Amino acid sequence: MVNPENALQSFQDELLRGGIQLRPCLGDPNLFIYSDRPLGESRITYTRLEGKTVTAFVMFAFDDPIDGIPCFGIGYAVPEAYRNEGRAKEVVKAAIADLRDGLARSGRTVFYVEAIVGADNRASQRVAEQVISDTPVAITDKLSGLPAFQYVRKIGKPRSRGGKAKRPKP
Repeated sequence: MVNPENALQSFQDELLRGGIQLRPCLGDPNLFIYSDRPLGESRITYTRLEGKTVTAFVMFAFDDPIDGIPCFGIGYAVPEAYRNEGRAKEVVKAAIADLRDGLARSGRTVFYVEAIVGADNRASQRVAEQVISDTPVAITDKLSGLPAFQYVRKIGKPRSRGGKAKRPKP
C-alpha cells in the first residue's frame, strides 16, 4: 500500500516549485492532468486546484493485467483542509471518466481500476465503495503486510457497473 497523502504532498511541493506543468482535461476544464514516467513506469495524475493549491488528487499507475486486460492501480487523497466535502468521490469519478475517454481515443475501450485501501482508512473505503466497487475483498497488503481491502472495477464503453472481477489475493 502506497500512501497517496505522501504523493499528494510531493506533487504539491513540485507544483509550487514549477517542476510540473499541468494540462486541463478535455472533458472537464477544472480537472488537470500530468503524466510522467518515474523509474520508467507510466503514471497519470489528476488534480483539482484552487490557484496553485491541490484540493484533490488522483494517481493511476499501471498494474498487472487482469484476464489479459490492462489494470491501473489508483490512489487518491484530499488535503485535510478540504476533506468531508465529497471532493475525493467527485475527483475519482472525473479522473476515471477522463482516463476512459483518453484510452478510448487510442483504441483501448476496456480496462480495470484497482484500489487497495487500508482496513483502518474508513473514509477512503467509502469512496472506493461508491465509485469503484461495493464488493471489496479483504486482503493482507503485500507491501506493508497490513490488513486492507481490494476494490476492482472493469471500465469500458458502455460503462460497466459493479466490479465483480477479482484479482488473485496479494
